[in-house]
This record gives sequence, structure tokens and C-alpha cells, in this order.
Amino acid sequence: MRHRRDVSAGVIVYVRAGDGCHFLLLRSKLTRRPLWEFPKGGVARGETLREAALRELAEETGLSSDDVRLIDGFERSEDYRFTAGDGRDRTAIRKQVTYFLAEASRTDIRISPDEASRYAWLPLEVAGRRLRYKARRAILDDAARVAGCDPTGPDQPETSSRSREASIPLGRRRA
Repeated sequence: MRHRRDVSAGVIVYVRAGDGCHFLLLRSKLTRRPLWEFPKGGVARGETLREAALRELAEETGLSSDDVRLIDGFERSEDYRFTAGDGRDRTAIRKQVTYFLAEASRTDIRISPDEASRYAWLPLEVAGRRLRYKARRAILDDAARVAGCDPTGPDQPETSSRSREASIPLGRRRA
């Protein structure tokens, strides 16, 4: 079996809504099973992690750097392993993804039809349930705290909106 190391970068995007913060998730078409994820992708040669994250955000959602405000000081990494290919072409991949945090100024999204089938703006609790991996959920929780979006944080009371689906509708492909 061959081995490879990949480096990717992404953005955890949120908007403030009347019932709290909502986080953007994309339903990936690039995984074996449908998987809800943050916008992310590979880092090109000569590109910084931040540049790659913003480029991938624009490619996958249509949100440009003018549509988001990056939150200073938030940079979290996730490491995981998976395999790709079959037989002699099977490759063990060790991947590191670095996430940045950004507040969006708009919610209309134009997803890449090659990479995602749907998108959703979801309240924190619902977004956390959609994310399959524990490490990614922990990064989301940390992002919510840093952004001041965590309704269980010391400055914000518990609200019933955490258990409802988003008031911002699910999206379908818009090319």
C-alpha cells in the first residue's frame, strides 16, 4: 500500500440570525458516503493556508473574501487518516486540515455542483449533529465560543432555538 500526506484548509462560516448563529455546512459529493462538512480543499504550491481556505470558500460557495470577515486568532487543525483506491492503487492518506473562522455578510450560496449537492445554514446544535466526526464537532464548538455564538456560554442564556432546524432554508445546487 502506498502512503501520502495531504494538507487542506477550510473556513467555518457563520451568520447571526434572529434566533442565534447559524453555521454553513456543505453535503460533499467527494466522499464515498454523503457527508456534511465545512467548505475546505487542498492547498496549492506557494499558497498559504489562509489563501487556500479563502480560495476554496469562493470556489465551493461563491462567498468571496469581500463577503466574509475572518475572525482574528482562530486557526484550528484536524488530523485524520483514510484510504483511497482499490487493489494495487490503494493509498493510505494522512490528512491535516486547518480551519479558519469567518462571519458572512450574506446567506445566498452558489455551491460547486462537482463538489457538493446541498448546503444548509444550521443552528449550532443541529450543525453539530450533522458533523460525523468528534474532532470536527469539537472544532465547531470552539468556533462558536470564539464567535460568541454558543448559547450555553457565560454571556448568553439557553434558548429553545438550539433544538430546531434552521430558519434559514436548506439550499440546493445553484450553478
